[in-house]
Amino acid sequence: MLRLEQATPATGNIAMGRAPLPLPQYTPPGPVEPMPNMAAPQLQCAPLAKVYNAAVFPYLANEVATSRTEVGHLGADVSLVPPAAACQYLIIWDFGVDWRHLKNIAKRDPLLAAQLMRFETDKSLQFQIVGYSDSTGGERNNNFLRTGRAKNVFHLFGPSARSRVFSVKPAPHFEYLKDNTTAMNRAANRAVVVEIFAGGGTI
Repeated sequence: MLRLEQATPATGNIAMGRAPLPLPQYTPPGPVEPMPNMAAPQLQCAPLAKVYNAAVFPYLANEVATSRTEVGHLGADVSLVPPAAACQYLIIWDFGVDWRHLKNIAKRDPLLAAQLMRFETDKSLQFQIVGYSDSTGGERNNNFLRTGRAKNVFHLFGPSARSRVFSVKPAPHFEYLKDNTTAMNRAANRAVVVEIFAGGGTI
């Protein structure tokens, strides 16, 4: 029987194969669907590679506990794909299982800090923020996690950059960044993608 990603109060350590439950998380109020008075930019961009699959895989022993450490499962928590193009994708991944908030190591990542500064100062950029989850657990809860992750990344933006975000939303059901067959791929799927559109804003 699969364990569900479920946001409930924390209790104790792993015992008898059960993962520790997460601490209560606060998600600031903010937009979820398309933002008012801002249309999506009409640009032709190379799409980010995605996986579409309904397969569900259980967590391995200690996978949940490891996901909630600062180190997590992946070597880097922030990536920019491609490194230089008209349309780019800033990916923040390795969120803890059931967590909507970013880890401290991700918030302190130099690449994330540099991009947030760029977002605030380059008025030509527009953004869409999309939250992702792994496939384990019920869809209602995973949609809740995807939405919360996207909203928490939105609230990292400065006031100017926020005004140029045209959508903050969860990824569709069955859409992932990787397949869910391994612990590392599931960690990569617990992510937020900031889609960056150059030339769509105001100078």
